[in-house]
Amino acid sequence: MYEEVSYERPFLKQVIARIDFIAAADALQKSVPPSLAKTISDHFPIVEPGEAFTTELQIQLGEKVQEKQTIFKQWNYYGRDREKQCALAPSFVFTAYTRYTIYENMRDEFGVVIRTIEDAFPDLRAARFGLRYINNIEVTGLTPPTKWDEYICPELLGMEAFSDRAEHLTRLFHVAELKYGDLNVRFQFGMPNPDSPAVIKRPLFTLDLDAYAQSAHEFKQALLYMDEAHNHIQDLFERSITDKLRERMGVKPRKAI
Repeated sequence: MYEEVSYERPFLKQVIARIDFIAAADALQKSVPPSLAKTISDHFPIVEPGEAFTTELQIQLGEKVQEKQTIFKQWNYYGRDREKQCALAPSFVFTAYTRYTIYENMRDEFGVVIRTIEDAFPDLRAARFGLRYINNIEVTGLTPPTKWDEYICPELLGMEAFSDRAEHLTRLFHVAELKYGDLNVRFQFGMPNPDSPAVIKRPLFTLDLDAYAQSAHEFKQALLYMDEAHNHIQDLFERSITDKLRERMGVKPRKAI
């Protein structure tokens, strides 16, 4: 069982699973093997090849800092409603969801994709695996917009030092980093305030959980990392919210699988 609960109306902005390769699969610069293209398009039927680029800063003693851009092919596949994306490039693959159902569905799709990549490129290995859940929690009519104690665990709010000047806050954000064996978890939380430097007027609280392993591994190991990463993310998320927020999201207990 991956989740003990699920939510009908989660505040998830995006969920991303990604693998970066140790060495580039140069063949992907020209085309995607037919078996791999079919597997991905079975789950992500809209195909839109494109180009992307990376920027690298080059610094030489006594010279100005220069930027070097590297352009590469990126094969983009989307769900029928563009609610999900699979992107494949010579140096990485990721799946991203803006409409999330349950973890098992995402894991199954990601697993099918990376197993087919492994079949097409048997020498390919992973340099890094990452799983990220970005929750943007908005409660319309919350007054004041910085008063989150009914929805967020009090220990995360960090408002004690600002309780008498909350109306002057423009941003309050925290970062916690944890390590569980091979996995690292970067937990960013707080009120990011997209209107900064104006004071906070919009009731928005972010819980951004990013778990990753950055040591060389086989693709099959990435799925084990994915399960472990999800367990830590789920635990941290549930510890961060209150029952009132669970009710607002439409909590649904789930049976063991």
